Amino acid sequence: MVASRHRHSESGQRRFLRRILAEGSKRFGVALTGDAVFGWHDRTIGSAALSEQGRSWLRATAEHHDWASGEAWTGNRDAAAIRGVPKPVLIARTEWDEPPVSIYVELLTYVPDAPCSNSPELTDSLALPPSWWADLRSAVDVLAGHSTPRGEHDPRALALRVEAFYGRPLDLPDTPILRTEHTDLHWANLTHPRVWLLDWEYWGSSPAGYGAAVLYLHSLLVPDIAAQVHDVFADVLDTPTGRLAQLSAAAHIIHRAARSDDYPALAGPARAHAARLIQLAGRH
Repeated sequence: MVASRHRHSESGQRRFLRRILAEGSKRFGVALTGDAVFGWHDRTIGSAALSEQGRSWLRATAEHHDWASGEAWTGNRDAAAIRGVPKPVLIARTEWDEPPVSIYVELLTYVPDAPCSNSPELTDSLALPPSWWADLRSAVDVLAGHSTPRGEHDPRALALRVEAFYGRPLDLPDTPILRTEHTDLHWANLTHPRVWLLDWEYWGSSPAGYGAAVLYLHSLLVPDIAAQVHDVFADVLDTPTGRLAQLSAAAHIIHRAARSDDYPALAGPARAHAARLIQLAGRH
């Protein structure tokens, strides 16, 4: 997202985020540079920062005390143990309370490459070379081999949730294959010309291919890119677990579109794709 050009008309939430980011910069002894970038529904704020050690990225968020825990709260910190995946490295983290909310600010290594899209869903084609796709596939495969207690633990639970969402029994695998995935692998969390995987709040054990499924669903508005995603990840997408992952990713988009103004153009294609998968997985 692009920072607002009209500071005088900013919401109270954005002013609050700017204040806690500034406090974080003081605690870490870094100077904020450039425009602030606000995350989804203004939940987070980030900005480039500068110190004697060089350029970095400062990121801040806050949650009510009751919600300031769990895997999303520690995602970037937990991801610090991952090796061999192109991702920002956590340098330092500070936390404090301002009742009724808890706050954290993280200092991360700077990623110089630009996000592939300003929105999670891709709306225009990208000229990405074969090496980019190979690097993405390598990153996803390396991550899959990283053991973690985060994420899904009951292989059947997700299948039951997917059946409940679509309101019908489906011929889904009783025991989907689980592996470690970046579960928010959309186009705003990938960069080019070099591949970096951003935003590690949500990652962990998921059905094999869930990251690829998320990326594929977020590519449906650009058919040539959707086809490329499918080609690169066909061996995981075109499996019973991969189809479950796609139905789950589609459900996420459909649900978000129904309860907020997210995905106005993508919800329809996501529903249509889910309907095609349900035809393959339906019990007759």
